[in-house]
Formats: sequence, C-alpha cells, structure tokens
Amino acid sequence: MIKVRNLNKSYTGEPCLHNISLDIQRGEFVSVMGESGSGKTTLLEILAGVRSADSGDVTVSGEDISKMTDSALSKFRRTRLGVVYQTFGLIPTLTSLENIILPLILNSMPRKEANLRAEKIAKRLNIYGILSKYPSELSGGQAQRVAIARAVIFEPEVLLLDEPTGSLDSVNTKNVMDFLFEFNRELGCTILQITHSSKAAEGTRIIRIKDGAVEE
Repeated sequence: MIKVRNLNKSYTGEPCLHNISLDIQRGEFVSVMGESGSGKTTLLEILAGVRSADSGDVTVSGEDISKMTDSALSKFRRTRLGVVYQTFGLIPTLTSLENIILPLILNSMPRKEANLRAEKIAKRLNIYGILSKYPSELSGGQAQRVAIARAVIFEPEVLLLDEPTGSLDSVNTKNVMDFLFEFNRELGCTILQITHSSKAAEGTRIIRIKDGAVEE
C-alpha cells in the first residue's frame, strides 16, 4: 500500500532524510517514532504529496505521487488519501460540521447524507456538541478531532496522521485510538501515524527513525 525506496531529502544542504526505504502493507497500522528533528514529519509530508523528495521513489495506494499533476494529486487526497497535520488545516470560515463534510461536498454527495455521516463520526469522537462552532472557538483537542473526522469521513484507503493525539488528554487519547483501530480493522484502511507517544503506538507496528534514517 505504501512503498518507499531510497528516499532522500535535504534542506539548504543539510540532510533531513537519508536513503529511507520501507514497505507498509494494505491494512497495516504503523507508528513512525523518533526524536524531534529526526525527519518524521518530512516523511509524512512527502507521502502526502505536499513536499517533494530530492531523490527516490514513493508509491501510495499503487500511485506514483511524484508524477501526479496538481489537480490529480488534489483529487487523490480528496478521495483516497486522508491526512491530518499537526496544524489541523481547518478552514476558519467554515463551521466544524462544514469542515468535516467538505471532502464529501466536493465529491457531490448530497448535503443531507453528508451531514448524517458527519454526525455519526462526531458522536463517536465526542465532538457532536461543537459542530456549529468555528475553528477559532475550539480548543486544540476539539480542533484535532474535527480534523480527524474530516480525514476519515470519505473512508480513505490510506490515512496519514501527524501526532493525532498530541493535543488530547488521556481520556480522549484512548477514545481516538480506539476509533482509529476500529477504522483500521473494519474498513481495512492502512494507517501511518507519526507519534511521540508510546501509549498511542501500542498495538501497532513501530518504525523508528533516527537522524533521518530508519533504524534497523
């Protein structure tokens, strides 16, 4: 489902990722762990197609994302690839509900059907009561869960998450991780999460990155 070969990335001449190669099979739940600055987020951004590598091959869900046009990549992320960034990426002029259903509306799903799907996920993530609020009115943990709901609402083949529990307390961390494991198990979605939390990584396959390279 995700195949990376000999991936390299540098910033202003300083290596960030060095000769990364990895395979993630369909339906796996993988946690990428490592110290801050080890290259984890850069790897996720390359897999999401929002950052280009200097060299190497990246295939996600059978697609060579480096060769996609911007419009094709945008559609790919909207229909097959869910992404949650540390900054959440919520649109400030839309309510939480409108943010969540945006991928469905862009794909021409009727608003009523989209709302029902969003409400079901929101109840599961304990954010049903804030669906009418705008991002500026949300706590960090609420915004994080809205971003997760938006990423999973169209049932993507692959889900990429950057610190999905970073703004959550212990109760909501457990709730979100339980939800993600159910999503992985019931829909066969391949999940890759970046995390510092050993608790969040429990039950997943762990890949460790140190100084931009995969630890053997």
